[in-house]
Amino acid sequence: MIELYDDPAQMEPLAIDSSRPAYGSLIGLAHELSEASACLDAALVPPTARSLSELVSGMNCYYSNLIEGHHTLPIDIEKALFEIKERMEQKDLQSLAFAHIEAERWAKLQSLDKNSLLPFILEVHRRFCAHLPKEMLKLKDGSHMEPGKFRERDVHVGSHVAPMADTLNRFLARFAEVYGLRLEWSKRGGISRLDSILSVFAAHHRVVWIHPFLDGNGRVARIAIDAMLRECGVNGACLWSMSRGFAKTADEYKAKLAGADQPRMGDLDGRGNLSEKRLAEFCEYSMQTAIDQAKFMARMFALDNFRFRAEHFFQKVRFDLKPESVHLFIHAFSTGEFERMEAGRLTGLPERTARDVLNALVLEGFLVSDTPRGKVRVGFPMHALGSLLPNLYPAGDLDVDPQALRQLVKAAKANTAARNALKPK
Repeated sequence: MIELYDDPAQMEPLAIDSSRPAYGSLIGLAHELSEASACLDAALVPPTARSLSELVSGMNCYYSNLIEGHHTLPIDIEKALFEIKERMEQKDLQSLAFAHIEAERWAKLQSLDKNSLLPFILEVHRRFCAHLPKEMLKLKDGSHMEPGKFRERDVHVGSHVAPMADTLNRFLARFAEVYGLRLEWSKRGGISRLDSILSVFAAHHRVVWIHPFLDGNGRVARIAIDAMLRECGVNGACLWSMSRGFAKTADEYKAKLAGADQPRMGDLDGRGNLSEKRLAEFCEYSMQTAIDQAKFMARMFALDNFRFRAEHFFQKVRFDLKPESVHLFIHAFSTGEFERMEAGRLTGLPERTARDVLNALVLEGFLVSDTPRGKVRVGFPMHALGSLLPNLYPAGDLDVDPQALRQLVKAAKANTAARNALKPK
């Protein structure tokens, strides 16, 4: 018999009670995650962290789409990132990559509490869907989904029947009350903060279980989990990807989500309607996945490891660029940013030659700047990631058509020329 959910009490438990046997080990994982993420945040200077954060935005898009069965190539994601920077005011950009990255960009600027949590979820959905082609908003029955609107009809996902539409607001209100309050508690520090981190992962399951939208729930939930972790002081610089971890273990991710849908299994399985044991297992899996991702990125960006790969890349792969290129690239990575006029001193080359070396790196995205003459910081162009940062993406997906690379470089040149033309003479 399929159970129909019409009372928020049927969603309990919403958190793992401190009296339960699993609580201690889960709090230990929350502490380990907090430490691993903080170590990564502290290891990179802010300008380098900013560039890495932009790279992670692309990773979140790629892997979240992959979980949903959409294969978006990294080069297309890089184009979407370029369009966001250069054409933010235009409203006609419609693509899956742009939609995800733009929604996440907005989400990074938000603060969350019990009053803002539901409006945040609605706005993420609206921003994501607003940039999708109309055909991607078409539902199986031929109707079209309205961006930023909670569903008004009943749905089921596999064997799970989501809460009835006419009681949805009550479930969402309870969700916001419990988890929004936990986000506020995180500011107390200590065990309250660790308990809040643990609750974020329980919230991820419960919002998927509620299924507040007709479509797009998974993507919205993954953007929300990142935002809620940031509110708890975890991954504040956005340097690792929860979506990458879920996608790398996609079968287990979906199995653990489905497991936490199960009803209570006997008297020893908590006091709520749903299984506390299965919810604890989902939280354990998710936190361990997050820890693995934070530690993976810390190893990837350790200075000695990164320098070794960069030197090999510029010596063996991109030998068409001046050998001195690596000095500028590593200097930007380790110190954060430098003035363009320093290129001669850093490379030992004549001023004009050094400027040409720097400009070549800027055009391909190895160095980036906010203004045509401003300081430069390190960049991570997609076409170089296979060598510089292996295993961030599947290797085959990083193969870049030379023509596509030329188009990106051409667009960068055109943009630079356009900005220079606007400067006062």
